[in-house]
Amino acid sequence: MAKILFHFAMSANVGKLIVTALISYVATNADDLIVLMNFFTEASMENSKLKVRHIFIGQYIGFFILLAISLVGYLVSFILPIEMLGFLGFVPILIGIKHLIELIIELYKNRHGTIDDILPVEPISTVELVMVRYRKDSITYELKKQDEQQQLETVVNRQGFQCLRHIITLETLKVISITVANSGDNIAIYTPLFAQAYQWEIAVYMIIYLVMVFVWLVFSYYFINYRPVLDLAQKYARYIVPVVFIGIGIYIIVSSECFPWLIEAIKTKNFKNG
Repeated sequence: MAKILFHFAMSANVGKLIVTALISYVATNADDLIVLMNFFTEASMENSKLKVRHIFIGQYIGFFILLAISLVGYLVSFILPIEMLGFLGFVPILIGIKHLIELIIELYKNRHGTIDDILPVEPISTVELVMVRYRKDSITYELKKQDEQQQLETVVNRQGFQCLRHIITLETLKVISITVANSGDNIAIYTPLFAQAYQWEIAVYMIIYLVMVFVWLVFSYYFINYRPVLDLAQKYARYIVPVVFIGIGIYIIVSSECFPWLIEAIKTKNFKNG
């Protein structure tokens, strides 16, 4: 009878643990669906450097980082207040501004046409020839830079760093930084959960969280790649993505209350607890 009660209690505890893990993940990562969909939208754009593999790798590395911080949260809280992560919200804002600048440059180039469009049929002056030659030299220089970049990548591949190059890229780092920047609520909830849990319970939490990361990624990927959604994404992505990135950054900064924390920390001269 005692064994039956013990197993029943253990089953109830495990069930409660699983439910707690699922609820805590959904509650802390609901907004990540928007972030992931934005990443996959960007990846669907023509000539985008961001690939699906960068999103999967970056999301998992970022999530491992915030799990590691949560595991030692009671120590990190004395060194790095959670509110400070809010300042990483400037990362997506800068990325969004960068995309906006690139979009403006692209629209400007499309408006002014190619080198063939500016070659006149009628006789032109020396000044005009110089301008045409200058633009032609600029295009040649860009092509030369691309060739040099391709040669450099070939050398790197021959040296056996191809796998590492596919894993650690600027695009992967972008995904990691935004994942960590948007993890203030994750750490705030995971830390007390881990602090009061046994080792096997922590293992269950982490397994469920890592499975849910995959579920989140797959759901976002297939939602964006649903044909009607994909068509809209490819048509308007270059206009939407920069705005979403800037919005995400603002949301992170506001929701983390990093500036109120900083103001209070300056007033009290207590940068440990704010």
